Amino acid sequence: MIKLTKRIENLPHSPTLWANDLVHQKRAMGEDVYHMGFGESPFPVPPRLEKALADAAYRKDYLPAEGLKELTDTVKDYYRPILGDDYVDGTDLIVAPGSKLILLGLQMAIEGDLLFVVPSWVSYAPQARLIGDNVIKVQATLDDDGYHLNPDDLRAAIKAARAEGKNPTKMILNSPSNPTGLVIQEDELKGIAEVCREENIFVVSDEIYGFVTFDENYRTISKYAPDITAVSTGLSKHLSLGGWRVGVGFIPKAIDGLYDGMRRFISETWSCVPSPIQKASVEAYKGHDDIEKHIRECTEIHALMNMYISRGLKDIGIDCPMAQGAFYNYPNFDKYRANFAKNDIKTSQDLHEHLLLEYNLATLPGTGFGAEKEVLELRLSGCDYDGTNALAAYRAGEKLDDAFVEKNAPNVVKQIEIFRRFINKMTNGATQQAA
Repeated sequence: MIKLTKRIENLPHSPTLWANDLVHQKRAMGEDVYHMGFGESPFPVPPRLEKALADAAYRKDYLPAEGLKELTDTVKDYYRPILGDDYVDGTDLIVAPGSKLILLGLQMAIEGDLLFVVPSWVSYAPQARLIGDNVIKVQATLDDDGYHLNPDDLRAAIKAARAEGKNPTKMILNSPSNPTGLVIQEDELKGIAEVCREENIFVVSDEIYGFVTFDENYRTISKYAPDITAVSTGLSKHLSLGGWRVGVGFIPKAIDGLYDGMRRFISETWSCVPSPIQKASVEAYKGHDDIEKHIRECTEIHALMNMYISRGLKDIGIDCPMAQGAFYNYPNFDKYRANFAKNDIKTSQDLHEHLLLEYNLATLPGTGFGAEKEVLELRLSGCDYDGTNALAAYRAGEKLDDAFVEKNAPNVVKQIEIFRRFINKMTNGATQQAA
């Protein structure tokens, strides 16, 4: 009898992709579904990049494992003013089919167990378990000032794990954060870096949302611990090019053998990112005025939509930090626990299922992001609108205000109304009353 490995049997389907597939199925059957479950930026491909891809369509050559040299050189030059010359010169670059495989490759390359900051993106912990590493949770706190990882808590988690016989050696940080839509502030990044240096922890800085920061302040831990930090990023979020599958990774030269190891990993897995995609991507990193303007405009619309959601949830009485970046909100419903329990809603999975079945509102449960099942948290994506129309309206002079949302993102407005109806029903109309 042929059997599957336990690692594959126990590997969950990515909740984000599962939610997206389900919504597409429901919509194909003619149902009105409100989609807050998948973070896909909705804006159109910039014309310059469309043309570049069409012009490169003839290319059919295999490229070096690390990537097309023209692309890697251009990416490094693009990031010099952002990450600094010292960091860029102290790293080698790889190109991957999305940043997810960079994260997997780095987890495989660095021996030891993963420090998993809760909440964090859905794939970090499953990747660690897939390769047989332990997952060591470290709780973050969330508020209107951002996403906070206390350095003392981090150090305590490291020491406690070592006392249990585990081997914490690596940590992935994501700012702006998926699932929270919050940023880690500069002073806190510095404190985290100090702990990681002192405790010999390798840092993977997942900066895929770095350019979708609403205050336009790009924050990176790499400046505080350049020799022990790899930076992963790509084109999927700030340029809405998720389906192009372009990720880039800065690999610190100070970690002997890491770059060569990653190249070997690439050679035995994806070989190279498709040649036409790499050639076209060069144009995304040349700093063209039209591309940079496109990024700023899309970020401003992301800010409007997701802060509208934050305010709308707060107005209902739901605890939700004000969004600072990316395109997410991460509300907490624990204050309504007693009310929910009367309706057999006791976990974030129950809450997620109830909203989907009763209101056709797709969300994601906090358990997918590391929360304990009884913690009533949801990840909400603010991308359920026609990005092409919204961008055209903004460029035509429409003011970015509530009226813009009401006109150009009616599903976003309806999503807040669904939450209002839901909380009213759960509390018999007392939406501001904590249970």
